[in-house]
Amino acid sequence: MARFLETVLPISLKYATLDAFRHRHQFLLQASDIGAMMQLWMAAASVLPYTNDVGQSVVDALLQMAVDSDLRPYVPVLAWDWLKKRPVFNSRCSGLVWGTSVGVVQMVRKLGDIELTTSYLCIVWSEWSDMTHWKFHVMLRLIKEELSGIGAAGYRSDLIQRLDDVLPQLNPGSNRKHEYEEFRTVLLEVDEEAMKTLSGMSHRVVILFSLLTCVRARAGCHSTFMCALPLLCL
Repeated sequence: MARFLETVLPISLKYATLDAFRHRHQFLLQASDIGAMMQLWMAAASVLPYTNDVGQSVVDALLQMAVDSDLRPYVPVLAWDWLKKRPVFNSRCSGLVWGTSVGVVQMVRKLGDIELTTSYLCIVWSEWSDMTHWKFHVMLRLIKEELSGIGAAGYRSDLIQRLDDVLPQLNPGSNRKHEYEEFRTVLLEVDEEAMKTLSGMSHRVVILFSLLTCVRARAGCHSTFMCALPLLCL
């Protein structure tokens, strides 16, 4: 399919395909083969040179389609990977309104890709996004449960930076600003907890190494690793 689009269709029709999915994706509900139409969409996107406009079109369409429970199962996994390109959105992107729905957040979480999750939040945390009480709490839970731990430190840093960029654009005292400030606070708390865990681990490693060195000296052993074996098996 991609080869066909690359060699046969003029570039104007490739862009027209992306526009159709972005602005008139409801036609898919009447299609006889929704999966095939989704593959056509992905094929058109894959053969175009990447620009922010292309990425914005694909991700905007993705977020709008993903909110529809009838279309969501047909969205190709490869389409979700486009979130990682982190295209810049503007106020005309309808995906910022629909893409924060609980169903979309749950789908992102189900994919189990922390880079994708971070990229998704970096995109939808915007001055133009729609945020309700339920959406706020689902995202808060996402942060606490999926972005904790030492290995997620870099991703949390990206999200904190994103919030630092967005917060000045929000009206003082608005609910959205309060919610975004809460996101930032929770990210810092999760980060602090992860650093405490790391510090505790480092402390235990130092103690263990000191103990092993002492055991080695008393036993006259030339290998700290050999001395460690009995302790590591405890």
